[in-house]
Amino acid sequence: MYENIFLSRGLKRNYEVDLYSNFQSFEKIEESTPHLINRLKCGNCFNLTKNYDLADVLKSNDAVAPTPLEPYQHTITSGKNTYTYDAHTYHTKVPPQGITKLIDYYLPQNGLVLDPFAGSGMTGVASLISNRDVILNELSPSACFIADRFTSKCEPQILNQAVDDLLHSLSELRNKLYFTTCRECGRSTEILFTVWSYKVKCYSCDHEFLLWDYAKKYGANVREHKILSEFECPNCKTNLKKSKLKRTYSEPVFIGYKCCSNKIVEHPLEDKDIELIKYIDNSSDFFIEGYYPQNEIPVGVNLNQPRNHGLNTVDSFYSKRNLIALNNLWYKINYYKDSNVASFLGFIFTSLYQRVTKLSEYRFWGGSGNTARFNVPFIFNEANVFITYKRKANSILDHLHTTAQYYKNKSLVVCNTATKMNYLPNESIDFIFTDPPFGSNINYSEMNFLWESWLNEFTNTHEEAIINKYQHKSIKEYENLMLSAFNECYRVLRDKHWMVVVFMNSSSKVWDTIINSLRLSKFDLLKIDIFDKKHGTFKHFVSKNTTGYDLILHCRKDSELENALIPEIKKHSTDSIIEYMIKVNKVPVHQYKHVNRLAEIDLKLLYSRWLAFALIRNHQVIDFKEFSTYIEKEFL
Repeated sequence: MYENIFLSRGLKRNYEVDLYSNFQSFEKIEESTPHLINRLKCGNCFNLTKNYDLADVLKSNDAVAPTPLEPYQHTITSGKNTYTYDAHTYHTKVPPQGITKLIDYYLPQNGLVLDPFAGSGMTGVASLISNRDVILNELSPSACFIADRFTSKCEPQILNQAVDDLLHSLSELRNKLYFTTCRECGRSTEILFTVWSYKVKCYSCDHEFLLWDYAKKYGANVREHKILSEFECPNCKTNLKKSKLKRTYSEPVFIGYKCCSNKIVEHPLEDKDIELIKYIDNSSDFFIEGYYPQNEIPVGVNLNQPRNHGLNTVDSFYSKRNLIALNNLWYKINYYKDSNVASFLGFIFTSLYQRVTKLSEYRFWGGSGNTARFNVPFIFNEANVFITYKRKANSILDHLHTTAQYYKNKSLVVCNTATKMNYLPNESIDFIFTDPPFGSNINYSEMNFLWESWLNEFTNTHEEAIINKYQHKSIKEYENLMLSAFNECYRVLRDKHWMVVVFMNSSSKVWDTIINSLRLSKFDLLKIDIFDKKHGTFKHFVSKNTTGYDLILHCRKDSELENALIPEIKKHSTDSIIEYMIKVNKVPVHQYKHVNRLAEIDLKLLYSRWLAFALIRNHQVIDFKEFSTYIEKEFL
């Protein structure tokens, strides 16, 4: 139904418009102008760029919307390869075109949607496309900012003009930071990227060497080039494991640019390139004080790795050159006069995330990834900030053009804990869709620290539903927080209406916690099935540490069942697996399309399917690792 809205990538862009140059929009406005995020909200509610408030949203939905008695019966299959999904990165996202199917089924005639763990706001996008009003509740200020922008509108032509004006206003700085001499024609040209490598010390002979010189291996094509995990020490010939090497400092290895050739060419740095880096590193002339974060990196599950490699403050995550570019961009964005346009310029800025940091691992075939952890690679890619900004601007312009232009209904983002949604009256919500924190899989407040340092607002971790030893939260604290959140969902949801929870974890203890929390909060769990996002990453299929496919839990509020007892465990896990495998007609297999690797049994999909089978029957479940071992031993 929404295929014409959630377009796959490939649409030709055309956002040019004959507007006069708008440089005056970047003139410094009054000193009392608050930080960008505060220009969007009144209290905890992000509504200052909208012409309605929470009271208006609740009043528009004071009548009970009809909902079906039975759960959704079809499999949800929804790909990630759309403009909207790719517009802005976030650690976990449910493709919105899959959520629309559930909204249309559970709310056939209007109704108010709530997501208590809203994250980047995909439930909001899906609701607006389905012509439903929506409230997005989220604890993280940075996630609230992202969700607010995903559910807001802006004319693509106006934003495109603002982006061009912004970049034009910084063209002189850009010329100073990123230009080199073309080795082929001798003209001045722009650096697209600079690749850096750490120097390391052999743990056998203490010899120091540049990792890049000895750890790379070229294959028959670029996809087969690799950085080796094991190689010989150039001095003592000891076989070294890269992960155990001590790093000293990083050096630039080569630059990439496109000038008189149609292709990107790569060359070692010349003396002028090295002198430019040294000049930038030793200069303070380019910085605008107060417009780049210098927050100390706290201890944490995901934050200790960069700390261990000397990245102790947020500004140390960036090369000096990239930090200067970001600093000047952020200053200009914060002083753009129109708050809605300024916030979209900031939305583009936050979409850069790890791509312009020292966390951006170099890939021979190009591109960069944003992982749900802060790993510092041995060889990293220093991307040109201005080029990356323009490229991400195009992605967000595509989202505005293909998706956001269809928004007609009301959406509000509220920065608030899911455990105490006191701003919502009892039985005021018609449908809940949520994708709650997956136990200890992702530490959201830690991973959002980079964004929140720029936005200058931080997550109140006291109410963060997570398993994290640095927050002194075990599975028991996680269970209590999730139970409180589900109790609130039960309170605000109308009777006989539905809550759909998307969840995955490889730990049986976490699954027991989620199922028990749902039942203790009096929800009736009526159906569990798979959410097939189509495109798993290569790491998803080959890594033993990643989780399986998400499950969809269809839960119903039924006040007549409030005193129902939690059912006892009916079957042991091994008996449950045997029963399920007898029923399986075809074992799922994964084919590797882009690498030379034989097809394999997709144990993660098999685990997810068995979980869906076992949990709804209240069978005993086991960890993914134990499940895989049992399947391989008894069935394969």
